[in-house]
Amino acid sequence: MASPPAHRQLDALPDDLLAEVLIRLPSLADLGRACASCASFRRVVTDPAFLRRARALHPPSLLGFCGASPGAGGFHFHPAEAPHPSAPAARGVLRAADFGFSFLPSPDPLGWVVRDVLGGRFLLDRDVVEEGAAAASRILAVCDPLFRRYLLLPQIPQDLAAASALRQSRRGDTFFAPIGEEECAAAVAETSFKVIWIAECADKLVAFVFSSVTGQWRATASVCWGDLSPAFSRPACRSMSRRSYAYGCFYWMMGDSGKNLLVLDMRRMDFSVLELPSSAPGHDIVECAIVEEGEGKIGMFAFRNYIAGYALQIYSAKMQNEGKAAAGKWSFETAMVVPFDEFGILGATSRELYLKVPPSFARGCYSLEFSTNPSCKYLESVRRVISGVPPSLSFLYVGYPPSLSSPSI
Repeated sequence: MASPPAHRQLDALPDDLLAEVLIRLPSLADLGRACASCASFRRVVTDPAFLRRARALHPPSLLGFCGASPGAGGFHFHPAEAPHPSAPAARGVLRAADFGFSFLPSPDPLGWVVRDVLGGRFLLDRDVVEEGAAAASRILAVCDPLFRRYLLLPQIPQDLAAASALRQSRRGDTFFAPIGEEECAAAVAETSFKVIWIAECADKLVAFVFSSVTGQWRATASVCWGDLSPAFSRPACRSMSRRSYAYGCFYWMMGDSGKNLLVLDMRRMDFSVLELPSSAPGHDIVECAIVEEGEGKIGMFAFRNYIAGYALQIYSAKMQNEGKAAAGKWSFETAMVVPFDEFGILGATSRELYLKVPPSFARGCYSLEFSTNPSCKYLESVRRVISGVPPSLSFLYVGYPPSLSSPSI
């Protein structure tokens, strides 16, 4: 008598033993295919406990880029393309998710603006249409386009906003922050999140934090511009560039001088300033991204402007015991000539930088892994073409294929 097919033999195993077999599959793509092959495999793979084990073994990968196209209307997802290994999962996300956010409660879906993307969640906001409405009157929503779920955040209490002079501010940054270990212990990690609202007021910088665990806002950090740096006495030096994150700290390049990084330490909840590496006049850093180098160091991709074009320089800095980079202790590691005359930083993960490059090179999105080895400088294609999305309005979408995802809200 012929033996039953292998998958039928596995199908007959108890769920706990079947889980031990499936968890040993070498990649998320293999798990996804197993999940789609039969109902019993899907039942085991989609179990929350199994998904937690699988995600601990397989970190999320870049699936594509999200961005708003001015004049084109709406928000769009640009999936990674072959031969990038995430291309099949990215196509699945494109088919399954609602990146138009039609499930949000608004008579005008285009009124919502995406502010950040992290872990499959999107942070959006829109203004309250009221005469005299101030920054504290903005409505924030956290949503999951894959499962079409959303949560409207409460507004910052008026007494808290007034005490922090938030009504004087119309500028700043709103974004997700990783949740702490104590918050993970107090709630379901898969559906817990934290939102930071930084307000640039006339005389100071203020940070508010919303935690899904408590459901409340609190003011956590406030500092006068002059106490941070004398350079910030001029409003032109206070504008915050694209945000980077590494080892519990957020980084922004400030103003147009290319000389300072603003740092928000999430452990201590305080602001500080980190000086950028010095340069000859006219060769300041025009854009940079901070990444995690490992071994207690942060790395930096820094683009400098030269007459002939741009140069990409790579630096590292050792972290001090309190988790901050030592001021002025940047070490130059290596450099490369950028083979294009314009570019845009789309974002960075823990060790990779993502760039949008022009048609004169090979239009599309490329990744560059952080390395201090001069022989390891090469660009890898992620998506051949991405049109109409300015880098300043784009976000990385890092996550799991739909079959291995669970609701994040």
